[in-house]
Amino acid sequence: MVELPDDSALHPEAHVDPGGPAAELLVAAPDGPHALGPATVDSDADGRADTAVVAGPDALELGTDVDGDGRVDVLTRVLGDGTATTATAPELPGEGWDEGPPPPAPTIDPVTGRWVRGG
Repeated sequence: MVELPDDSALHPEAHVDPGGPAAELLVAAPDGPHALGPATVDSDADGRADTAVVAGPDALELGTDVDGDGRVDVLTRVLGDGTATTATAPELPGEGWDEGPPPPAPTIDPVTGRWVRGG
C-alpha cells in the first residue's frame, strides 16, 4: 500500500473512497441480473459515481444507477456507426425522457471556469 500525502487543499475536487473498490452495478436481463461493471463516472455531478462504462465488441454501454440502489436504471448503447439506444427501467420514478420542457443550457462561471447547471 502506498500512502498519499494530504494535498486536498491543492486538489479540492479529488475524492478517495475509503470503502475500497466500487461494487459492480447490476443490470436486469431475462435470465436474471448480470454485473455490468463498477460505477466510475459521476454523470449528475452529485459527488457519487453512478455510471459504469463498458466497451463491448459491438457497442459502448453506459449503465446509470439513478437512485443509488446498485441496479442500472438507464442503459445506453452507442454503436460503432454512432447510433445510440437508451432504455429505462419500467419502475423508474419521475417523468419520461421526452416530457416537460428542456432544462436550461449550462454556462461557464467566468470566475471559477467551472460549468454551472441551469445558466
